[in-house]
Amino acid sequence: FCGEHSEGANKKCGLNLCCSYYGYCGTSEPFCRNKDEDGNSTPCQKDFGRCDVAPNPSCGNNSNTATAGRRVAYYQAWNTRQFACDTVAPRQIDTTGLTHLILAYASIDPKSFKIVPQKAEDVSIYHEFTALQNDHLQTWVAVGGWDFSGDGPTNETWSQMARDKDRRAAFVQSAVKFMEDHKFQGLDIDWYWPVVRGGIKEDTQNEIKLFVDLRKAFGTRYGLSASLSSDYDNLKETDPKALEPQVDFFNARNLDYNGHWDLTGGVKPHTDLKLTEQFLRPLWFNKIDPKKINLGLTYYGRGYTLKDPACNWFGCEAIGGSKPGKCTNYEGYLSNCEIQKIIQEKHLKPQLIIGGAASMQVSWDDQWIGYDDSESLRVKSAFANDFCLGGLVIWAIDY
Repeated sequence: FCGEHSEGANKKCGLNLCCSYYGYCGTSEPFCRNKDEDGNSTPCQKDFGRCDVAPNPSCGNNSNTATAGRRVAYYQAWNTRQFACDTVAPRQIDTTGLTHLILAYASIDPKSFKIVPQKAEDVSIYHEFTALQNDHLQTWVAVGGWDFSGDGPTNETWSQMARDKDRRAAFVQSAVKFMEDHKFQGLDIDWYWPVVRGGIKEDTQNEIKLFVDLRKAFGTRYGLSASLSSDYDNLKETDPKALEPQVDFFNARNLDYNGHWDLTGGVKPHTDLKLTEQFLRPLWFNKIDPKKINLGLTYYGRGYTLKDPACNWFGCEAIGGSKPGKCTNYEGYLSNCEIQKIIQEKHLKPQLIIGGAASMQVSWDDQWIGYDDSESLRVKSAFANDFCLGGLVIWAIDY
């Protein structure tokens, strides 16, 4: 709860969202209005957040703010050591049109709090990766990621490092040395869940301190970016407005909204333009400059095993994830390369999902996959232009 209904009656809404009369944070008229449907006075609590709906930025689909701006792509360092086929070495990456290429991921030693390779064998590809840089393309490295904050020895590492001045200094100094040694030109911070996972409530302010320290050490010599969660419950534990002056850009994680981990409501695409608009809305309440944001584009799909093969479209019931692909070998997950091979081999006809998601669906036997193709990616890119965003970011270029 927020406002007078919260513990201590003093909690504000994260990112300056509206605190409704009944103590809920939100971005729409019911949370921000001064009267309810019957005309009774139930005003938004103005002392605990904004009390009007923040307007969406508007530049037009053909403004090219994003499509002619940054074009960032991640490369998965584990590609050649983990995938069974369709592997892509750094030298094989098609860098056409890219402005930034980010290697995912480096790690942090949970004892020394210094940046280290995720796997020792990753070092062998660093030189090949950074050799791709030129006057039009920078090669960066990302640290952290999804698994880093999972159930393991590094679960609390971000929080433990950021809360202590000496540990932050060790991390920052190691970051500079790591990039000097391996010739990376920038650092992408992927601290996925401040406060929420393996953290403490002070993570929000400690993350700001970390970025200030990094920017001070980097100056203009190295780039700096941060990823933004698409889940408000996670996003509100960060302070994007305070991070904004420190970063070159934000990479929006507007992906994995749905997947086989939640079968409620049947099969759904993991990217959805309607949900992306909702995800971005708190950032306008927070007065983030849209030109600082790169919209996420995905080169993979997420899938399900259907309960009834005859019911094989959006919303149909599923009993689990789709079968693992031959190359990626993940349940409920296929690279676009794998999807295209299946479409060709089985002579399938993908369909656009009706309703504004701007995502594709394809099914065969008892399998269903939601993904993006060139046409749906164009729609999402036009959306980024319309919202005045400054770039696009791809996960992942090796798919």
